[in-house]
Parts: sequence; C-alpha cells; structure tokens
Amino acid sequence: MKKIIKNILIFISYFIYEYLFIYILDYFGIHFSNFEYANKVITMFIFNLIFILLIIMIYKKELLIDLKDFKINYKQYLSKYLGLYVLGVFLMGCTNLILQLITHLEISGNEENVRSLISKIPLFMAFSSVIYAPFVEEIIFRKSIKNIIDKKYIFIILSGFIFGALHITNYKDINEILMGIPYMIMGIDFAYIYYKTNNIFTTMTFHLCHNLILFIIQLL
Repeated sequence: MKKIIKNILIFISYFIYEYLFIYILDYFGIHFSNFEYANKVITMFIFNLIFILLIIMIYKKELLIDLKDFKINYKQYLSKYLGLYVLGVFLMGCTNLILQLITHLEISGNEENVRSLISKIPLFMAFSSVIYAPFVEEIIFRKSIKNIIDKKYIFIILSGFIFGALHITNYKDINEILMGIPYMIMGIDFAYIYYKTNNIFTTMTFHLCHNLILFIIQLL
C-alpha cells in the first residue's frame, strides 16, 4: 500500500510541481510572471532539472536495478522490440493522416506549440524534448502507473490513454481531442514494451530516439 501511495503522489506531482515551485518563488517575493522571457526559460530549465533529480532520488533503487539489467540485455531488448516501436510509429502516422482528413488540421495543437518553441528556444527544447521528456514521462506514465496497477491490459490502456490525454491542448475542441489519438497509440506501444521488458530504460531509449529524430527534422 505504501508503494502505491508513493507512486500516486509522484504521478500527481508531475502535474503540479511547476505551480508549486512558482508558488515557492512567490512566497519569497520572486514573481515568475514578472521575469523576462530569457529568465523564464532559465527558470524552467532549473525547475525541470530539479524534478529529474528528485525522481532519481525517489526511484534510485529501481533505476539502478533497471540500469544494471539494461547494460547486460540492451541489445536483446532493443532488437526484439524495435519492430514493435516501428509499428507504433507507422500506426501513429496513419492515424495522423486519417485525422487530418477528418479534422482538416495539419498538425495537433501540441505539435504546433512544440514547433514554435523549437524555433524560439532550440537549446532549451533540445533538453526538454530529448532528455527531460523521455526520462520523466517514462517514469511517470510507465513506471509509476505500473507500480500502481500491474494488471497487464489495464496498465497498458490506462498508460496510453493518459499519455495521449496529456498531449491534448484544447479539451473544448473535438478536433483537438481527436488529434490526441496518435499520442495514445504511441503511449500504448511504449507501455506494452515496458510491460514485456520490465525495464524502463528500454522505453526511455525508444522515446529518446523518437523525439531526437523529430527534433532534428524540425530543425532542418
């Protein structure tokens, strides 16, 4: 029960930690809303870095076990599930094309925001997309959820659903909600891979490579 409560609290913390840090700053008379844009970016980088360190501290034992296992079996894990990852990307792409025809949207609001930020603050987005997101999102949406609910299909579907829902930018727009489906597919894909390998570094690696490729394409 303690393990479940811990993971629930960690899961919730993902959604509130930025507001909590901003509240702490406000408490000490440092108002984030008054920062210049560059200082806001630097502050967000510090926030994200602190959150990564907190997660490492909390999951230290589990991460060390997974890392030791991954060093030994990474070739087996990556080669065995590469095809499944590619299938997920393919299904995500096909779903995107279908939804573009239905919604008449070229890209989702989330993707539009990411592209805009990459053009404005590429260094921060390189960190956020390629390091922060793969590490933190796999811990939150895979490891913590699996630690709470270890029933295979419930975990996989729930993980994918929440992961997709996170990438919806406007819940009042049905088209934007539909554009969250491709992310759900990718979330389900990663959740299945994690359940089969029981090693979070496997999905972190696929997630990192996925975001890195998209980041490079956007830069080019």
